[in-house]
This record gives sequence, structure tokens and C-alpha cells, in this order.
Amino acid sequence: MKKINGILIALILIAIHVALFFILVGKSGDELMDKQINNNQNQITSTDNKSNTAQTNLEPIESVQPGAIRSAKENLDDPNLSKIYNPTSEPGKLRSDNPNRLTKKNYDVLIGDPYQGAIVVDAHTGKILIEERANAYSYPASVTKLMTLLVCLEAIDKGEIDLTDRIKINDEIYNIGGSQLYLDPRETNLTVKDMLYGIMVHSANDAARALGLHISGSRSLFVERMNKRAKIIGMTATHYVSDHGLPPDNQTQPDISTAYDIALLALACLRHPETLTYTGTELIYLRDGKTMLATRNALAKKVDGYAGCDGLKTGYHGRGGWSLVATAERNGRRIISVVLGSPDKDTRNDISRRLLDRGFEKIEANR
Repeated sequence: MKKINGILIALILIAIHVALFFILVGKSGDELMDKQINNNQNQITSTDNKSNTAQTNLEPIESVQPGAIRSAKENLDDPNLSKIYNPTSEPGKLRSDNPNRLTKKNYDVLIGDPYQGAIVVDAHTGKILIEERANAYSYPASVTKLMTLLVCLEAIDKGEIDLTDRIKINDEIYNIGGSQLYLDPRETNLTVKDMLYGIMVHSANDAARALGLHISGSRSLFVERMNKRAKIIGMTATHYVSDHGLPPDNQTQPDISTAYDIALLALACLRHPETLTYTGTELIYLRDGKTMLATRNALAKKVDGYAGCDGLKTGYHGRGGWSLVATAERNGRRIISVVLGSPDKDTRNDISRRLLDRGFEKIEANR
């Protein structure tokens, strides 16, 4: 009996020790697991903090604060900008050192058959792929708004204005004529950004005047700034008299340029990647959806457009005919086509398509 009792006591003691062993091991395991989980969470938090820091430093262009001026070195370091050629004096390419060809002659009409002048350029190398009468004087009409756009984008970069600035509309802007947004002095909610869409998508003349007044305070000062910028770019045959491209009422010389000069302007615009945000927009609504703007550029449309075309600007008036500056990208290569002074819209569009086709064919042949 004593022997049996001894065995039972021994078994009970063994059971107690085993239970204690598992309790202790379980606790250690939980502590180890908790420690591992905490370490993992710390690693995730640390990684997230690094990710958030990186994202904070990569601000989109539109969020650049006033006063943040883009330096020349930053331009070179920006991969989006460095892809677009910056003209110098290289032969066979667009050059910025051409002699002065300004003219005061007031031509009645500058319209050719099938155009007054044309040129096609490789936007990445500046190589002239096709040109015919590229230096012939032309009246660019609303193509002028590309310079309006460029001056505005540079003013934004310099912190002079901001995309969110409210536009003040006065009687000078109201009912300016031609294509319009029909801006009204009672409107107070339209912004610089709205006006940029207005000039690039709808070719609104009143929006162009509104931007000029917002930046320079007067039409004459803004046009003076446009001409100074043209000179710096190397547009030696170009002279602006307006901020929108409409011909003067007194039949004096309108804005005058050449296909060659407009190609230089197109390159300058494309060095601002946000240009394509405005020129490549097919449809946009302003005034809380009450105003619809549709692109005037048939080549930039998704239906029956030209594959890869995302800009740039159309133009027309009776003395200058129909003009189109087009740009398209295919297989990583971008080209620019300029057609000025065609007799009608269909001819202008058909010629532009053919010139773009030929331009891409030349690029592919030289790969």
C-alpha cells in the first residue's frame, strides 16, 4: 500500500513539474513573439516614415509655392525638360543665333498654297527633318497664344503669379471679340489655371487678355514682355502687337512670324512639361461645370485624331489663313510640325498629318 502511495505521489510531482515547465516555456515564447512583432512594426513604421519623407520632397509642379524659382541647373537636372532640345548654333538644327529679320511691311494677306511656310523638327535633337519656305513671313493668328502661355508659365515659375490666383475681369477684357469665354466683370471665381485652359483648349481671346493684365498690368507691357522673350529665344523674324493673335482693327501689321520661329517657340514651351497638360486636353468644364471647352485641334482628339498628338495650337484669321503647330510622340520620340497660312482648315489638318508621318519615317530610317 505504501509502495502504491509513493508511486502516486511521484506521478503527481512529475505532473506538477511538467505543467510548470510548459507554463514557463509558453510565457517565454509569447514574450519572444511579442518582441518580434514589435520589431517588425518598428521596421514598417521606419520604412513608412522614409517613404512619406520621399513623397513629401517630390512635389508636383502645380504645388510649387510662390517665390520658388526654377534655376537653370534644376532645369538641366529635370529629366522631363532635358529631353527637349535647347537651340544653340549647331548646323542642320534649329538655331537661336539667326540674323535679325524683323520687317515693318504690312502685307494684306499671307496665305499660301498649300501653306505659307512649314517645318518639321525632332524635338529631342533639334534636327530639321523637313522644311519648305520655313522663313517666309506669316501671320500666326491665335498661334500667338503659345507665347502668352510661355510668359505665363515662366511667371508662375518665378513666383510672380500663382495658378490659384483669382482673375479680375474689367471692361477691357469683356467682349474682346473672336473666340471667347465671355468673361464678365461680375465674375470673381475664375483662376489663372482656368484662363490657361481657356487659351489653349478654346483659344479664348478674352482669357489671353486677362492673363496679360494679371501679369503685367497692361496690354502694352505684356506684349513688350512677349517680344523680349521672343528675342531671347532667337525668334528674329517675329514681332507681336497683341496678346491673343487677333488682327488690329486699323488694318496695321498683325502679329508676324515664320514657321522657323514658331518651331523655336514650340521647343521653349515643351521645355515646360505642364504645357502638354493644357494643350493635350480635349474637353474640360469651367464655372462649376456650366461652361464646356472643347479643343480646336482636330489632331489632338481621341476620335479621328493623330496617334500620339497632344498639342499644340491652332490659329486663324482672314489675313493669315489657317495655321497649326502640332506635336506628337511615338516610340519615345517627339516631333513638332508647324504649318502656317493654309487656305482652309482641311488643307491645314491634312498637311499637318502628312508632315508628321514623314517626320516619324525619317526618324525611324535614321535609327
